[in-house]
Amino acid sequence: MSNQVFLHESSYMDKNVEIGEGTKIWHFSHIQKDSKIGQNCIIGQNVNIGPGVVIGNNVKIQNNVSVYTGVTIEDDVFIGPSVVFTNVLKMMFL
Repeated sequence: MSNQVFLHESSYMDKNVEIGEGTKIWHFSHIQKDSKIGQNCIIGQNVNIGPGVVIGNNVKIQNNVSVYTGVTIEDDVFIGPSVVFTNVLKMMFL
């Protein structure tokens, strides 16, 4: 993880996670193992990113969102508050 990443002290990141430069991860979020988050993303408060999730560049995820294993979120996507992704395998837009 680059020193250009902001990880709030109350957030938790498992091992083997890739986070791109300029990304900010806010309060109580959990980034699980083998996940990849691109550059310049904003991960809101209380977000759960499941194991193996891939998130592109310039993605904004609002508060209380859950993204589970198997989901890919492409570049430049905005996800509003309290959204849950379970079996959408390739997110192009929302």
